[in-house]
Amino acid sequence: MQDLLPKLLWKNFEIMEAADRLCRTMPGYREAQRVYEDLAEQVRQAAGDELYDQYFSQLIQYSDYEVYAYYALVLGLREELVQALGL
Repeated sequence: MQDLLPKLLWKNFEIMEAADRLCRTMPGYREAQRVYEDLAEQVRQAAGDELYDQYFSQLIQYSDYEVYAYYALVLGLREELVQALGL
């Protein structure tokens, strides 16, 4: 039961796809994406595949916590509930 809310909200492919569609309509998104991808490739070439993959995986894991916090705040979840659910 404790895993239900996270699965419904931030591990929900339907929501992820809807968010992706929304991002693609935002002015500047595609340019920001292109610049990011170009820079990421430069970093990968400089650091090597293994180190880049480790860095990127940790960055995503780390930033997920911030995203969870924003979701919780937007949904009006209380801090105690978020902590109880292990989010």
